[in-house]
Amino acid sequence: MARARLVTTDVTAEVERVHRLLAKWLGSDGEPAVLEALRAAHADDFTMITTDGQQLTVDDLFGALSGARNAAPGLGIEVDEVTVAADAADLVVVHFREIHQHEGRTTRRRTTAVLRRTSQGIRWRHLHETAVAG
Repeated sequence: MARARLVTTDVTAEVERVHRLLAKWLGSDGEPAVLEALRAAHADDFTMITTDGQQLTVDDLFGALSGARNAAPGLGIEVDEVTVAADAADLVVVHFREIHQHEGRTTRRRTTAVLRRTSQGIRWRHLHETAVAG
């Protein structure tokens, strides 16, 4: 159990970085380079399970994001409780809590991600989000 509580600096930094980019893209008039940086962080075989149970491919996700620039003006996303559940040679399973703030409303998600370490850095391979009540 002690191993699961260890959080590597590179993994935590990557989770925080991607969520800062996502908040910037969705919550402001971010430059196209923001979306490009987000896309570069995801593996070509990336998949996602959304909070409502939809399964998305990388093309589905970025097709939707391409039209969502500044869709939620002022959106803030915080990440905490980052925990590494498994860490192998090139794969890391991490879970964390997302806190989204927009227009005075706060929503939370519990998220599990599979990250792949590559020679180009960490790439997101899979993401599963679960909405948290309250």
